[in-house]
Amino acid sequence: MSELGTNNSSIIDEYQAAALVGLAIPELRWFSRMLGLGHKHISGSSVRTVFTYEELKRLSSEAATSDE
Repeated sequence: MSELGTNNSSIIDEYQAAALVGLAIPELRWFSRMLGLGHKHISGSSVRTVFTYEELKRLSSEAATSDE
């Protein structure tokens, strides 16, 4: 995971991402690690994992094919 810039309109946090792709948080984190998707977003002393829409598209596609 790499660090992402501060354009908040193009990033989705992991809770929103999980809801959008229909995965539980642990499953989303697993796919994220396996696929190398997601970025660390640092805001003050808080660090959270966020995704771009393009990453969510890829993650969703991979998750769908793994169900087959």
